[in-house]
Amino acid sequence: MSNQYGVLRYYQVLGEERQEDLSITVNQRIGEQLSLTVVQAVEDNGFFAFNNVTYRNLSSGAYIDKVNEEEDGARVYRQIEFFVDGVSAVEEVIVTGPVAMQPVYRIIGGRLFVAFSAPPYNGMLVLFKVNGEENFRHFYTSVGEQSIYELSLADLSSGLTEHKISLPKDGDWEGAIQAFDGGTGQYFWVYNSERMLKLFKRQYLTAYIPQEAEITHFELDLDHPGADGYSYYGRYETLPHQLEDFFFDPLFTENESKAFRFKVTEEEVGQFYEVDYTYQAGRGIPDSHWRILGAVGQAGEVDFILPDIPAELYEVLPVLDLLLEPSTAVKRMLRCTRECEYDFSQKPYLLQRKEWRIEHGIQARSQETEF
Repeated sequence: MSNQYGVLRYYQVLGEERQEDLSITVNQRIGEQLSLTVVQAVEDNGFFAFNNVTYRNLSSGAYIDKVNEEEDGARVYRQIEFFVDGVSAVEEVIVTGPVAMQPVYRIIGGRLFVAFSAPPYNGMLVLFKVNGEENFRHFYTSVGEQSIYELSLADLSSGLTEHKISLPKDGDWEGAIQAFDGGTGQYFWVYNSERMLKLFKRQYLTAYIPQEAEITHFELDLDHPGADGYSYYGRYETLPHQLEDFFFDPLFTENESKAFRFKVTEEEVGQFYEVDYTYQAGRGIPDSHWRILGAVGQAGEVDFILPDIPAELYEVLPVLDLLLEPSTAVKRMLRCTRECEYDFSQKPYLLQRKEWRIEHGIQARSQETEF
């Protein structure tokens, strides 16, 4: 625990034993703003780095969730094959959901052969551009135990709605859009940046929606990384035709190794921010990171100094010496576009969760600066 001036007020080193619950009590001085920082070591092929996170301006009874959450197990992939009669030429085949690699496809003996490895996800949508046709045909099914599909060209439906979404910035957008089929009770992918490669940078993306699906809602998670970044999360009954842009100016007037300061407007009061520092050690050592999250309490300046690190931690993790020399800093403003009764000071960890951001329609703008 530290205050807004980086003065360490309390710390505890967590050992290897798992603690189901860890409570910290610190007497708060008048006018003092308390923040909690978690310092975590990261090991990669024998090299160590750190991933730190600071939650600012916490209130009594704040809960930050487990410090170390169990990682999801590795995906189990299985081979899936398509044989389609009546196909004389193939231009493109797209599996919209996650696959181990891009699908392999070719014409064999007068019919189309397609093979790919995929995890057992909910619904499967495969797009086919064949026989010189301008538009995609598709095959949509809820995935069961079947791994080989014997089809004809007539089994590939042409009833596909192409929904274009205008983007606030052209370039490479990462992420996905999933649709929930009320008829099957399952999600499937209608857009996936990993699968739908573009030859040219465009100012829109296209979601492909099979007309036979009884879609009740869509979940959108899109991100434009880089020095001028955008992020959009949301749940929609119908997909928007345009992603809304909004003004953002980080005003990086002062950037020091252990302090940051920027201005926020009246419109940003009640919204949220992140500041991400990256530290490059070089020589094959993985990058280290420090993220600060907080809520905008009032218009004016946000001013914060990163807390001091106890000498005991430097002995355990010498790479913490990098804290004096960050390579980049990113300021990100996040706004909630749907009404939500959310007290960041009580449960700050929720702001980091993608599911929470989708539910509350979080939109974000970011700017990066180099030191």
